Amino acid sequence: MTAQRPPEDKQLAKKIAELEESISRIREGYGEFGQYMEVLREISARYFRLMELYSKHGGISADMAVPEIKDTISKEIIRILVDRADKGGSGLNLSDITRELKMRRGTASRRIVRERVKGLVERGIVKRTSQEKQPSYTISEELIDRWYDLLGLGKR
Repeated sequence: MTAQRPPEDKQLAKKIAELEESISRIREGYGEFGQYMEVLREISARYFRLMELYSKHGGISADMAVPEIKDTISKEIIRILVDRADKGGSGLNLSDITRELKMRRGTASRRIVRERVKGLVERGIVKRTSQEKQPSYTISEELIDRWYDLLGLGKR
């Protein structure tokens, strides 16, 4: 014959089970909290990376992703094409690039723009987007990837 537990033992066992369940939920919450903290750490690191770039260079622009480009006209062409891409526009033809460059710099030669764009295409920084009589140009996927890496955002 088995002896039955007194009601106090049953209540005590029930309370212990409830405590174990509460502790288990708290542990799960700490795991989630740790994941959130890791995301916050990554975001903070990216923010400080941006601030470092800004303080070193006085600004942040896509031409920083191609430090091998020293020529100011080519850098400005890259900025023009990035600005156009940011606005959701399609590529620009040489006349459009020359016009925008003239507005920004005060002077621009279509011949020089054509030479610089050709060099940027050969380096894979700019791509030709149409094969028509009057081609248009935009920034390349390689430049976009380099820009994301520079900003600490990884691959798109």
